[in-house]
Amino acid sequence: MFFSFRRREPPAMTLEGVLGPNTFLDDAAGMKVDAPQALCPVSDDLLLLSSGKAVLALSAWGASPEPWCVFDHQVTALCASPDGAVGVGLADGSFTVRDRAGQPLKGWGQPTGIASVSDCIFVSEDEIAIVDNGYPSGNDILSLASWDDTARGQVVSINRNGGSRQQAGGLHCPMGIARGANGELVVSLLERACVVDLSGKVRQSGFPAYLGRIRNAGAGYLLSCLSRRDPLIEFLKTEKEFVAEMKASIDPQHWISPRANPEFSHDFPIELGATRLFGEIKPWAPSFSYGLVIAADSTFVPTGSAHSRANGARHAIVDAVSWNGRVIALSRASGELLSFEFAGDAI
Repeated sequence: MFFSFRRREPPAMTLEGVLGPNTFLDDAAGMKVDAPQALCPVSDDLLLLSSGKAVLALSAWGASPEPWCVFDHQVTALCASPDGAVGVGLADGSFTVRDRAGQPLKGWGQPTGIASVSDCIFVSEDEIAIVDNGYPSGNDILSLASWDDTARGQVVSINRNGGSRQQAGGLHCPMGIARGANGELVVSLLERACVVDLSGKVRQSGFPAYLGRIRNAGAGYLLSCLSRRDPLIEFLKTEKEFVAEMKASIDPQHWISPRANPEFSHDFPIELGATRLFGEIKPWAPSFSYGLVIAADSTFVPTGSAHSRANGARHAIVDAVSWNGRVIALSRASGELLSFEFAGDAI
């Protein structure tokens, strides 16, 4: 297979300045959580976090999580209203609304025609916007979305009177949703590494990572990143024939693509460059997995970052929220709830 010499512009943002590498995630206080997927601050004394099919309640950092509710399917998304109602998205694409104590609230509609619930937000006390990334739960989204040009994602809203409607369609792997500075809804796109509004207009692009959820935090935002954008992957996007052959002949778990976990295997592609120099992984080594949380201002310009580099284990940050003056984040790779602060006035 011969590579053609076509140019592609590199990502606009590099890991320099406020995005420069550090050890904030590796140095953060941690708490083990099984199969974490989502966070949701309800109040100063209640933080909900998913753990497989269960939702746990945390009253303060350092306290023991208490059972809040258990469901029939894995919990994939959480959101809360100012009045304390809680929306819960499940792996089968269903959705339920509960009160602060975890009891069902009747009357809410169900989203239809969606593959999965990747995030949600209360638009008002009577309406919830739900993000569907377009890939059934359990799929390796990082591998698939990196090489899939089909925009299959959407935003669907449900309301208290039982109704449901599509607010936006044709989105390329949307992962998170938040309120913009003027109250409008904005969505983070994983592979496109950008933030758009529901009309599809790009509000900020060129992030150096595959974006997960976007959360309101003070006057700005927190962006969870599932992995960093790798120069090799960006280059291969210009090589259509090579990618077509890779997809046709190799299992997706062995594609040249971002990954959630930093584990090593001899059958992973070009992994030796990331693992061995005098018997150890170096922080600056090439790696298809990474841990990164980005703080951004009201215009989505980065103001700070927290990293777990190639030699770290706290990769694949699936959610990060501001709670009681600290950033609380979930690492899917290490199965941990993390607590840290940014340096300076990042948020």
